Amino acid sequence: MSRHNKVTRLGTADGEAWREDVVDLLMQSPDLVALYDGDDRLQAANPAYRDAYHCDPAEHLCWREIMRVNFEHKRGPIIETGDIDGWLTIAMARRGTVPYRSFEAGLYGRGWIWITETVCPEGRMLFRATDISGLRTEGRMLRLERDAARRESWTDALTGVPNRRYLMARLEEWHQKQCAHPDLGTHCLAVVDLDHFKQVNDRYGHSCGDAVLISFCRDVVGGIRSQDLFGRIGGEEFLVLMPNCPLEVARERLGSLQQKLDQSGPIADHPSFRYSFSAGLVRIDPDEDIHNAIRRADKCLYDAKAAGRARVNE
Repeated sequence: MSRHNKVTRLGTADGEAWREDVVDLLMQSPDLVALYDGDDRLQAANPAYRDAYHCDPAEHLCWREIMRVNFEHKRGPIIETGDIDGWLTIAMARRGTVPYRSFEAGLYGRGWIWITETVCPEGRMLFRATDISGLRTEGRMLRLERDAARRESWTDALTGVPNRRYLMARLEEWHQKQCAHPDLGTHCLAVVDLDHFKQVNDRYGHSCGDAVLISFCRDVVGGIRSQDLFGRIGGEEFLVLMPNCPLEVARERLGSLQQKLDQSGPIADHPSFRYSFSAGLVRIDPDEDIHNAIRRADKCLYDAKAAGRARVNE
């Protein structure tokens, strides 16, 4: 039978049986297997994953909730941090932004696992992990140090979100893939700038300005999808890529973020303080150079500032 015929048969009754066999084997596998949806909620997991991460897929918890609960109970994945909110901001800002990645991680009482994450264009993620505790460990610390150095070079030191270097690299990769598959959907890009930020520093001090930047990034990362790309371009300016997102939906999402900021008080000593942002939003044309899309978004941002701030211009 040809390869083409084998693939075609997946739509037949035999294909259905084949898929059921695959599911049964994954459920029996000692490897950890889980599926997250585009909102990063756990939809399915085999017993090995449920046991290691102490979760029930029927609850459809978000990944960040699973990580937080495990951290609080010192179980599941080993998370070495004194600031779980900051750790989650860093982790979630990168999670799902590349089609595939692999890395090592430790589990309490279980040794080491090798994790792979595969992400489809709609944002669904297949997680799979294999126990590698029995493998040679001579190079493990060197690999962990290398990976930590790489993450640091891609991370904005203050906010923990991706820096300009990481953003540009991921945007180039995404654009190349989009050119090869132009039918993947409608995509939007926004350049966001906090309003009157210099006045925040001048009036409240730079430490309060830093608190505003950190709070803003945590609010954004907590509300975007796993396939979205967000990071700090520089100063008080940020970039958001929203793949497979119509323009009107992207506009609504930015509006929801603006409303969220109206309810947050990022400066503890000044609880009544509020701030806003202006944004330039564009739909990325199918054959457009990604840097040209950024320039167009910058122009829209400039127009939003000139029109009075606290608004989204297209």
